[in-house]
Amino acid sequence: MAEAAEATQPRWKGTVTAKVEGFKPSQVWPFFEDFGNLYKIDPNVDISYALEGVYGHAGLVRFCSAHTTTASPSGEDEIAVQWFHEKLLAMDPAKYSFTYQIMENNVGFTYCKSTVKVLPIHDSNELGCKLEWTYESDPLPGQTPDYLSNYFGLNIQAMADAIKKILESKSK
Repeated sequence: MAEAAEATQPRWKGTVTAKVEGFKPSQVWPFFEDFGNLYKIDPNVDISYALEGVYGHAGLVRFCSAHTTTASPSGEDEIAVQWFHEKLLAMDPAKYSFTYQIMENNVGFTYCKSTVKVLPIHDSNELGCKLEWTYESDPLPGQTPDYLSNYFGLNIQAMADAIKKILESKSK
Protein backbone atom coordinates (compact mmCIF):
# COMPACT_ATOMS: atom_id res chain seq x y z
CA MET A 1 0.00 0.00 0.00
CA ALA A 2 2.80 2.43 0.77
CA GLU A 3 4.11 2.17 -2.80
CA ALA A 4 0.73 3.12 -4.25
CA ALA A 5 0.52 6.13 -1.92
CA GLU A 6 4.01 7.27 -2.93
CA ALA A 7 3.21 6.91 -6.63
CA THR A 8 0.28 9.33 -6.30
CA GLN A 9 2.23 12.04 -4.46
CA PRO A 10 2.40 15.28 -6.40
CA ARG A 11 5.68 16.13 -8.04
CA TRP A 12 7.93 18.68 -6.41
CA LYS A 13 8.32 21.83 -8.47
CA GLY A 14 10.42 24.88 -7.93
CA THR A 15 12.73 27.54 -9.28
CA VAL A 16 16.05 28.64 -7.83
CA THR A 17 18.17 31.55 -9.04
CA ALA A 18 21.62 33.04 -8.68
CA LYS A 19 23.18 36.22 -10.08
CA VAL A 20 26.34 36.64 -12.12
CA GLU A 21 26.80 40.38 -11.78
CA GLY A 22 28.91 42.32 -14.24
CA PHE A 23 28.64 39.86 -17.12
CA LYS A 24 26.16 39.61 -19.97
CA PRO A 25 24.13 36.49 -20.70
CA SER A 26 26.11 36.09 -23.93
CA GLN A 27 29.32 35.80 -21.85
CA VAL A 28 27.84 33.29 -19.39
CA TRP A 29 25.89 31.09 -21.80
CA PRO A 30 28.89 29.23 -23.32
CA PHE A 31 29.56 27.59 -19.94
CA PHE A 32 26.09 25.99 -20.03
CA GLU A 33 26.13 25.27 -23.73
CA ASP A 34 29.10 22.99 -22.98
CA PHE A 35 26.65 20.47 -21.48
CA GLY A 36 29.10 17.58 -21.12
CA ASN A 37 31.63 19.50 -19.06
CA LEU A 38 29.64 20.48 -15.98
CA TYR A 39 32.67 19.88 -13.77
CA LYS A 40 34.25 23.06 -15.17
CA ILE A 41 31.62 25.27 -13.51
CA ASP A 42 30.18 23.21 -10.66
CA PRO A 43 32.74 22.77 -7.88
CA ASN A 44 30.50 20.08 -6.38
CA VAL A 45 30.97 17.86 -9.45
CA ASP A 46 34.13 15.75 -9.52
CA ILE A 47 33.81 14.57 -13.11
CA SER A 48 31.44 14.90 -16.05
CA TYR A 49 31.65 13.95 -19.69
CA ALA A 50 29.49 13.11 -22.68
CA LEU A 51 28.59 9.43 -22.93
CA GLU A 52 26.73 9.53 -26.23
CA GLY A 53 25.19 11.96 -28.68
CA VAL A 54 26.28 15.19 -30.32
CA TYR A 55 27.30 18.29 -28.34
CA GLY A 56 24.63 20.98 -28.38
CA HIS A 57 21.91 18.65 -29.64
CA ALA A 58 19.00 16.94 -27.94
CA GLY A 59 19.83 13.35 -27.07
CA LEU A 60 23.30 14.05 -25.67
CA VAL A 61 23.78 12.05 -22.47
CA ARG A 62 26.33 13.12 -19.87
CA PHE A 63 27.71 11.26 -16.89
CA CYS A 64 28.30 13.27 -13.70
CA SER A 65 29.61 12.22 -10.33
CA ALA A 66 30.26 13.94 -7.04
CA HIS A 67 31.26 12.82 -3.60
CA THR A 68 30.44 13.77 -0.06
CA THR A 69 32.51 13.07 3.02
CA THR A 70 30.89 12.63 6.41
CA ALA A 71 32.17 11.44 9.75
CA SER A 72 30.99 8.00 10.79
CA PRO A 73 29.94 7.30 14.40
CA SER A 74 33.46 5.95 14.95
CA GLY A 75 34.91 9.27 13.76
CA GLU A 76 36.33 7.94 10.50
CA ASP A 77 35.55 9.66 7.20
CA GLU A 78 32.92 7.97 5.07
CA ILE A 79 32.87 8.86 1.39
CA ALA A 80 29.67 8.53 -0.62
CA VAL A 81 29.70 8.86 -4.41
CA GLN A 82 26.64 10.16 -6.20
CA TRP A 83 26.35 9.61 -9.95
CA PHE A 84 23.89 10.62 -12.64
CA HIS A 85 23.20 10.05 -16.31
CA GLU A 86 21.52 13.20 -17.61
CA LYS A 87 19.92 13.52 -21.04
CA LEU A 88 19.77 16.81 -22.92
CA LEU A 89 16.19 17.25 -24.15
CA ALA A 90 16.48 20.71 -25.74
CA MET A 91 19.14 23.36 -26.27
CA ASP A 92 18.18 26.88 -27.36
CA PRO A 93 21.28 29.08 -27.75
CA ALA A 94 19.15 31.99 -29.02
CA LYS A 95 17.20 32.04 -25.74
CA TYR A 96 20.16 30.93 -23.58
CA SER A 97 18.29 27.93 -22.21
CA PHE A 98 18.42 24.16 -22.10
CA THR A 99 16.28 21.37 -20.70
CA TYR A 100 17.55 18.05 -19.42
CA GLN A 101 16.29 15.03 -17.52
CA ILE A 102 18.01 12.89 -14.92
CA MET A 103 17.96 9.32 -16.12
CA GLU A 104 19.89 6.59 -14.30
CA ASN A 105 21.32 7.60 -10.93
CA ASN A 106 22.11 6.25 -7.48
CA VAL A 107 20.52 9.14 -5.57
CA GLY A 108 16.89 8.07 -5.77
CA PHE A 109 15.50 10.21 -8.59
CA THR A 110 12.77 8.37 -10.48
CA TYR A 111 11.84 11.47 -12.48
CA CYS A 112 13.49 14.89 -12.56
CA LYS A 113 13.33 17.34 -15.45
CA SER A 114 14.99 20.75 -15.32
CA THR A 115 15.31 23.85 -17.46
CA VAL A 116 18.22 26.23 -16.95
CA LYS A 117 18.07 29.76 -18.37
CA VAL A 118 20.59 32.60 -18.45
CA LEU A 119 18.56 35.82 -18.23
CA PRO A 120 19.43 39.51 -18.11
CA ILE A 121 18.98 41.23 -14.75
CA HIS A 122 16.38 44.01 -14.91
CA ASP A 123 16.15 43.57 -18.69
CA SER A 124 19.56 45.18 -19.13
CA ASN A 125 22.57 43.20 -20.26
CA GLU A 126 24.85 45.78 -18.68
CA LEU A 127 23.94 44.94 -15.07
CA GLY A 128 24.69 41.25 -15.28
CA CYS A 129 22.59 38.17 -15.57
CA LYS A 130 20.55 35.72 -13.56
CA LEU A 131 20.75 31.94 -13.70
CA GLU A 132 17.32 30.39 -13.35
CA TRP A 133 16.91 26.65 -12.68
CA THR A 134 13.32 25.38 -12.82
CA TYR A 135 12.71 21.77 -11.90
CA GLU A 136 9.97 19.17 -11.56
CA SER A 137 10.75 15.97 -9.68
CA ASP A 138 9.09 12.97 -8.18
CA PRO A 139 9.59 13.05 -4.41
CA LEU A 140 12.99 11.82 -3.26
CA PRO A 141 12.73 9.00 -0.72
CA GLY A 142 13.49 10.23 2.79
CA GLN A 143 13.73 13.90 1.76
CA THR A 144 11.49 16.97 1.65
CA PRO A 145 10.69 19.50 -1.08
CA ASP A 146 12.83 22.04 0.84
CA TYR A 147 15.79 19.65 0.71
CA LEU A 148 15.60 19.48 -3.09
CA SER A 149 15.15 23.25 -3.43
CA ASN A 150 18.17 23.84 -1.18
CA TYR A 151 20.20 21.24 -3.11
CA PHE A 152 19.52 22.89 -6.47
CA GLY A 153 19.89 26.36 -4.95
CA LEU A 154 23.34 25.61 -3.56
CA ASN A 155 24.41 24.14 -6.90
CA ILE A 156 23.21 27.07 -9.01
CA GLN A 157 24.90 29.54 -6.63
CA ALA A 158 28.15 27.55 -6.77
CA MET A 159 28.00 27.61 -10.57
CA ALA A 160 27.30 31.37 -10.63
CA ASP A 161 30.26 32.01 -8.34
CA ALA A 162 32.57 29.78 -10.41
CA ILE A 163 31.53 31.37 -13.71
CA LYS A 164 32.01 34.87 -12.32
CA LYS A 165 35.47 33.94 -11.03
CA ILE A 166 36.48 32.47 -14.41
CA LEU A 167 35.19 35.48 -16.33
CA GLU A 168 36.88 37.94 -13.94
CA SER A 169 40.20 36.14 -14.34
CA LYS A 170 39.87 36.34 -18.14
CA SER A 171 39.10 40.06 -18.05
CA LYS A 172 42.26 40.99 -16.09
